[in-house]
Amino acid sequence: MAGKTIIVLVGPSGSGKTSIGEVLSKHGIHRLTTTTTRKPRPGEIEGIDYYFRDFDEMKIEYFIEQTVYNNNRYGLTKAEVKNKLEKYDYVHVSLDRNGAKAIKKAFPKEVFIVFVQISEEEMVRRMKLRGDSQEEIDERITFSQRTNELVPPPYTDLIVENIEINTVAQDIIEHVTKNTFSH
Repeated sequence: MAGKTIIVLVGPSGSGKTSIGEVLSKHGIHRLTTTTTRKPRPGEIEGIDYYFRDFDEMKIEYFIEQTVYNNNRYGLTKAEVKNKLEKYDYVHVSLDRNGAKAIKKAFPKEVFIVFVQISEEEMVRRMKLRGDSQEEIDERITFSQRTNELVPPPYTDLIVENIEINTVAQDIIEHVTKNTFSH
């Protein structure tokens, strides 16, 4: 799909991927909606925040990637990517390292990987600020250490540190629009 770009935000929990994505959306870059088996949280909307599905509906052949976290399955469908790329030149999604690798393999020319860097200390501070329990924080830290989540993947196109969200989003937009046709 010439001239199309999928911005993939990768980084540990609390790095600000979701917040950066919200700013990208405000700039007209549409978000790819992922699918999950977890129940909706208060205020979450079907088709906007996630597609909420039962476990047996998440057939692997429909997905570019899937991951299990906290006994819930998450994934990005091939149809979601195809549908949004037909409508928009730029889209964004937050994925883990494996998801980023899978989408890069599926869409090598379209994908632009942005690693959102954060220290473990800052990660803990932000998770506490957003109200995560100590158990959730401990689980996340263990997970990030086990999966090397604090280190940028080798296939990263841009590394950013989320100090000021609007500046980071603008930096990503400038890099992507400048590099769109040089992939």
